[in-house]
Formats: sequence, C-alpha cells, structure tokens
Amino acid sequence: MSVYHAENPVLFERAMRSIVGQRFTMPIEVRVYLGVDGPVPEALGAVIRRWETELYKVVRFTENRGLVHVLNELISCRADEQFFFRMDTDDVSHPERFDRQIKFMVAHPEIDIVGTDILEVQSDSAERRTVHFADDSADARRCIAWRVPVAHPTVCFRSSVFDRVPGYPAVLMNEDISMWFECLKAGMRFHNIPEALYEFTIDDNFWRRRGLKKSWLEFRSYAVGLWQLEGLSWRYVFPLARLLFRLLPSPVQRIGYANKLRTAASAD
Repeated sequence: MSVYHAENPVLFERAMRSIVGQRFTMPIEVRVYLGVDGPVPEALGAVIRRWETELYKVVRFTENRGLVHVLNELISCRADEQFFFRMDTDDVSHPERFDRQIKFMVAHPEIDIVGTDILEVQSDSAERRTVHFADDSADARRCIAWRVPVAHPTVCFRSSVFDRVPGYPAVLMNEDISMWFECLKAGMRFHNIPEALYEFTIDDNFWRRRGLKKSWLEFRSYAVGLWQLEGLSWRYVFPLARLLFRLLPSPVQRIGYANKLRTAASAD
C-alpha cells in the first residue's frame, strides 16, 4: 500500500482494519508493506504510528514521488513471499479476500495474476454496484483495448511475476494499464474470481483524479500498449472513444458512469 499527504486518515484506518481482520482456513503470515510517499499531515502520521506493529516494512520518501515509484520500491524490498497483494488505502478488503485468492493460486499454478470483482460504494449515497472484470487471459487480451482486465487494487500477483516483469513501467498516473500490457506481452495468465471481495470507494477524489492530464496520459498508455501488443489495429477506436468521453463535462461523465457506459473502465 502507499499513502501520501491527501489520504483520508479515517479511511486508511478502515483499510488497515480490513487487512488485520482477514480470515484464513490455512496458516498464513500476512506481511504489510507500506510506502509513505513524502511528508504527511500529523493526523495521518498518527494512524501510521498506531498500526506500526502490524506493518512488516515501512518505506518513507522524503518527497512525493508518485505511486509507480513507491510500488516499485516496495516490490524491490519484498522478502520470500509467494504472493504479493495490492490494496488502496481508502478501500476495504472483505475478510475472505486473501484466503480466496491464495487458495485459487495454489489450485491453479498456471495463473500469474488473479483479481476479484469489486463492489463500488458511493461515499455520498447508499448506491452500490458490482463490477466484473476479465474472465481469463483470452478475455483480458480481448478487452484491454477498452477496459482494464483486472481491478488494480484487487490483484494478487504470484511473486514470480516480478522476475519476468521487473516492476511497473514508469508511466505517470497510469502505471496499472501499462503493467497489464507488459504482463500480456510476457505471456502471463490472468483470472478474476467472480465475486465482489473488495469495496471500491467512489468519492470526490475519484473524480478529481480524472482530469484532462490523466485522460491524455491514459490515452497514450493505451495507444502505446496496443501498438506494442498488436501493432496497427482498428481497436485504437476504443481508447480514442474513452478520451472523448473523458473530455465531457464532469456531470455528464457521472451520468455516463452511473449508466454503465464505462463499466470497469478505471478501478485503479
């Protein structure tokens, strides 16, 4: 996990409780790696200190470097773990999430990356929606032109993934999209457990992160990834359509999102 100055301390506390509250049907040691991306306010620092005994390793950066740099540093610090999980600090992992994903990976040694469905939770209303992602590697390759094949904060990587793909590409704001293209190019196998084992928070910060700069960088990540994966293809129409949608006024985007025009487009 990675935290930076704009994180909500209350939501980070909730995220940590969801990790230490994981239930297992087999003996499992959970090691929590936390990257602190630059100086943080005292309220957030107090929460970090309160959970320090539950944190296996804390890596602190003197300045804000961005998520991709933090994730790559945490990957380089990993010990002898077989599986490497992602999670965002404003979301919730259901109590069975880790157990279910580890069991799946043990039963399917051919799978490199497994995610789950997500339950989108609106912070300002009671609205909830389950979002499904790619069923398998073939589906991941088919769908990646217009949507992410796996929700980034839900993934469980087999540790060997990082022997084949050393880390996330140094792409600003869209490291997950670029990572999935790299993994597909390397022939890695994807799967998603068709059950919502993760609660993904939709709040004002979700929309603030989706400005013009991110929209353009996202389009570029898709275009570069598709070129490297497929070469010249008619499927460039999908990232172009995403870009045009992102250029619409925010209220229109919210309506489109609510009507599932962008199903599973950006759970990052």
